[in-house]
Amino acid sequence: MPKNKRQKYERLTCLPNVTLAEVGESRPPGEYPWCGTCVDGMPTVLELGCGKAEHSLAFGAANPKRRYVAVDRKSHRLCVGAERAIAEKIDNVYFLRSRIEDIPAFFAAHTIREIWLAFPDPHPKNRNRNRRLSATPFLEIYARLLSPDGTVHLKTDSDLLFAFTQDSVARWGGRVLAACDDIHAPDHPAIGAATVVSAYDRLARSRGLAVKYMAFRLRRRGGHPNPPVQRGSI
Repeated sequence: MPKNKRQKYERLTCLPNVTLAEVGESRPPGEYPWCGTCVDGMPTVLELGCGKAEHSLAFGAANPKRRYVAVDRKSHRLCVGAERAIAEKIDNVYFLRSRIEDIPAFFAAHTIREIWLAFPDPHPKNRNRNRRLSATPFLEIYARLLSPDGTVHLKTDSDLLFAFTQDSVARWGGRVLAACDDIHAPDHPAIGAATVVSAYDRLARSRGLAVKYMAFRLRRRGGHPNPPVQRGSI
């Protein structure tokens, strides 16, 4: 591990707003800090593959009556976000170092209001398609965690991942609620997903790439149909 990353990992282990997943950990989900009495009744939002948690931090500062849990397996990235949360006194954002495949151990079923996938790795090679965060194995995890009205949000500059997600959701039996081909277009209001301009947003725009957005629901098997898709809505 490079020296700088090792130093950030060591700092991460001492931060009060960070939970490190341990192999074989068996604590009940209700014992984690985002389930404490001080946050009872607050809707919970996850940002998966959060990097430096730019979206969670922005949303958390703007929505103090919601709690956010930013999840990533990269310690050095989480360290940046967690230290910033402390410095800026954003106390409704928590950080979890874990693989996404393991997150059901940290949350009770059907308790998550929203899940954000902000610029996840598109894994462009076909042999890696099941590693995409909108592939069926991940949709199964999300469906288990989401509340009945829970929503998954995707931001991406990848045409491949955007199309793959639409197909994956349809095959799973979910429903796309909203889709937008360019959230930063001049004629599009900068609301919702467009309010957070992250480093990935800026990089995409510098390369001339449009940032796309999608919201979808994963109804329980045999559940009621979801509302029709709203093109261009965020």
